[in-house]
Amino acid sequence: MSKYLPAIFIAFSLLFFSANSFSQITISGKTIDDNGAVIPFASISIKGTYDGTSSTENGEFNFTTTEKGQVTIIATCIGYDSFKTKVIIADKPIIIKAVLREKSNELNTVVISAGSFEASDKKKAVMLKPLDIVTTAGASGDIDGAIKTLPGAQNVGETEGLFVRGGSASETKTIIDDMVVQNPYTSSVPDVPARGRFSPFLFTGTVFSTGGYSALYGQALSSTLVLNTDDLAEETTSALGLTMVGVNGGHTQRWKNTSLSVDGSYTNLKPFFAVNPQNSLRTWTKAPESGQGSIILRQKTSATGIFKIYSSFSMSKLGITFPNIYDSGTTLARFSLQNQNIYVNASYKEFLGKNWNFFAGTSYSNNVDKISFNQFNVNSSQQNTQGKFYFTKYLGINSTFKIGGEVQNIVYGQDSSVYSFSANHHLNEMYGAAFAEFELFITRRLAVRIGERSEYSHILNKYNNAPRTSIAYKTGKKSQVSFAYGKFFETPQKDELFFSNNLTFENCTHYITNYQITDDYRTFRIEAYYKQYGDLVRIIRSPSPIVGDTGKIYSENNNGGGYARGIDVFWRDKKTFKNVDYWVSYTYLDTRREYRYYPEMLQPTFATPHTVSVVYKYALPAIAHFIEANKLNAGFTYTFATGRPYYYFYNPPTYTGPDIKGTTIDYNNFSINTSYLTSIKGNFTVIFLGINNILGINNVYGYRYSSDASYRSAIIPQSLRTIFIGMFVSIGRKVADDKK
Repeated sequence: MSKYLPAIFIAFSLLFFSANSFSQITISGKTIDDNGAVIPFASISIKGTYDGTSSTENGEFNFTTTEKGQVTIIATCIGYDSFKTKVIIADKPIIIKAVLREKSNELNTVVISAGSFEASDKKKAVMLKPLDIVTTAGASGDIDGAIKTLPGAQNVGETEGLFVRGGSASETKTIIDDMVVQNPYTSSVPDVPARGRFSPFLFTGTVFSTGGYSALYGQALSSTLVLNTDDLAEETTSALGLTMVGVNGGHTQRWKNTSLSVDGSYTNLKPFFAVNPQNSLRTWTKAPESGQGSIILRQKTSATGIFKIYSSFSMSKLGITFPNIYDSGTTLARFSLQNQNIYVNASYKEFLGKNWNFFAGTSYSNNVDKISFNQFNVNSSQQNTQGKFYFTKYLGINSTFKIGGEVQNIVYGQDSSVYSFSANHHLNEMYGAAFAEFELFITRRLAVRIGERSEYSHILNKYNNAPRTSIAYKTGKKSQVSFAYGKFFETPQKDELFFSNNLTFENCTHYITNYQITDDYRTFRIEAYYKQYGDLVRIIRSPSPIVGDTGKIYSENNNGGGYARGIDVFWRDKKTFKNVDYWVSYTYLDTRREYRYYPEMLQPTFATPHTVSVVYKYALPAIAHFIEANKLNAGFTYTFATGRPYYYFYNPPTYTGPDIKGTTIDYNNFSINTSYLTSIKGNFTVIFLGINNILGINNVYGYRYSSDASYRSAIIPQSLRTIFIGMFVSIGRKVADDKK
């Protein structure tokens, strides 16, 4: 019997394999992308088995399996999201069309970009990181200073704020963690711009919108600057800074799910003025002096939730004298200012289930200015309390739906006195808004954002409805075109509301289209826009009153309007030249408006037709044995702008001559800076030097006229050339991370 065993084994083996061959089922098909293009060399398999194959150059595949019943077919390929489908294997061949969608990333997925410059968001085109801001020559570490090197922003040197595409500074809103900041700048002296209150290192994300912004925000006719703060601090550190104007320090403590940061600063510009000669027509009777402190608490509440609270307090005072324009410059005007500011911002974010996210935030601010101008005294206050919430529903890859609302309570107060006369003005505004917004990525090439915002103003007793739409289409792997449309409303300014109770919302309609090419190293962007203003507030002066008539000599209405149109161009390159990062921006602006005291459609005094900025940064290679590569950085910023208009209008009863019109000289500014990254006793240290307007060009921003127009004074910088030196030490941080 044993001699027949080999033959029996062979016979049973042949019978077994023959039977199984008849039970094998063929699975075939083709791998394509969502546009129908062939995807070669994709891997196709049955989940949990070794059965499978790869697609050919034509995307075709074919393999057999002995599996039965319901199985999952998986197709994968580098650069694409996995394709999965369930099939039932019985006794017939199966044919599958495997459609793979390209993975969503910053290079191959369309982004909605019309009107927005995004920073520190990996899904978007990165423009400016915090380190970009502090290393931009001429910006002096101020966020607004760096933003002004981007297209669309005007260089207005005599006052603070962002003037964007023909809009005034009041038409731009600053937003931190989705909450509005009512007083983002320190209080200022006439014709001397103030700095922003916030350090760029507080923020990981910055979105500078030059128009067409999201329905989540309102009360800004032109622009929003949206700043997003850090989550948990990375590590426990301490910091110390020493500059020509003061000292600052702070400590951050990191626990497992909590971080707490406390810092403070003291600033006194008296030593700075000693090194930097000031405008000879102005004398500081009290050099600007200020103190500031802040506390930041961040608490991780769950695996997906975080609570953040930021609070700051500051006090400042200053005094200055300058020629009194109302007295033809023959006497000195005395100006002094004391300011107190409190700002608190708290927010909470959490995922609710798999596809929902919830945000809630609240903020409070209180700003008090005590101003003395000769015999005229003003105590001005503004309190703002805001609450906001919204839900986000994730609809798939990148697609979302947001719905929510907000409410603000704003209290204005102004008490003024001159000699024996006094006046009190107080307003209480309750503002509410509801919004909804879809952001749909229809394909990896086509995205649409559709939003709607409705607002109510108690002080105006009026509603508005603001639709917004953005469309983006990807034309190539690195290029795309975008279009945006939106309606935007803003309540008139407090000074206008003090004297009239019959006003309505001012409004502006935006039309924007752009084309951009971007990758990790280069960005090219060109954008055209048109803005139509409506219902702008006008202040109409009546003819000279009869002698003895104490009646009102002006009235206010919403009969104003205007337009702004232009082209913005931006180019940034971090690859062509070794160790060099540079960008060039150009703005063309044509704008006219009839508002406030303008008697006709005129170019605003803050607008100029042509602006060019060039920012250049170079990381030096190693020098001998004492300076490592990329530790010594140098750069410059050059800005050119054509002249701005200035006017003096008929102003009864003291001046009855013709209106005065003119244009200032062109603006030029060349600034340089350098920074050195080193260590002191093992602690990361930065030493920096900056010189603003190194050529000492005497730029003129406009002119002030006496009441009878017999005398005028040029508005010029407080200092023609400024030198700034400082040092920053991070205690506990051993290695510099240049990407932060």
